[in-house]
Amino acid sequence: MPLFRRNKPADDAEKNKETEKLEKEETKVPEPAIEEPAEPKEPKEPETPKAEEPVQPIKPTEPAAETPKAPERPRFHTPEGFDFNRYFLAERRITLENVSYETQRPAVTSGQLRLGAKDTIVAQLIGNAGVKATYNRTLSFEPDGPFTVSVSFSVMLVFNPGTRGEVDWKTVDVAEEFKKNCPQLVQTMMTKSALLIAEITNANGTPILPFAVR
Repeated sequence: MPLFRRNKPADDAEKNKETEKLEKEETKVPEPAIEEPAEPKEPKEPETPKAEEPVQPIKPTEPAAETPKAPERPRFHTPEGFDFNRYFLAERRITLENVSYETQRPAVTSGQLRLGAKDTIVAQLIGNAGVKATYNRTLSFEPDGPFTVSVSFSVMLVFNPGTRGEVDWKTVDVAEEFKKNCPQLVQTMMTKSALLIAEITNANGTPILPFAVR
């Protein structure tokens, strides 16, 4: 048997006191936290609205300027079996078309001057009347010499009214056909040009003998 015996009711009473104490601590309502008043904020200055930039209108893209094309040379299509004398009358008279004589100061050179000649034949359609064939001879020095002379003779080739409409004359190389079909006329114009040039240069103190261009 134990020497000491504790009074049981007393123990229960102590336990009950401890339980009540714990329950009071658990049920204790926490005091509400006191909020400090917030500091007043300084009012912000109203923002100045930015001026809107004007919208630039879109300019339409201009098309690139086209490079001017060089005029095309006429394309000739002489009909097969072209009979020159069938389309032109037999009367063909040579006339003086133009004379040009220009003097100039030659460049200083230690070498000799070289005289050159250039012959050309062109044809011009004159409405429904016919074609004018022009022969030109030009003499000039290389390098620049004391003068340049040019002489032109022409022949009017009159259309045959009965056959004129058979051919499109804008497509025929009449100058070439004239050289092939009228060699005597071409030779006569060359001779006349050479003699006239000789007379002009002789009259101006620089005689030049007539010569043919090869």
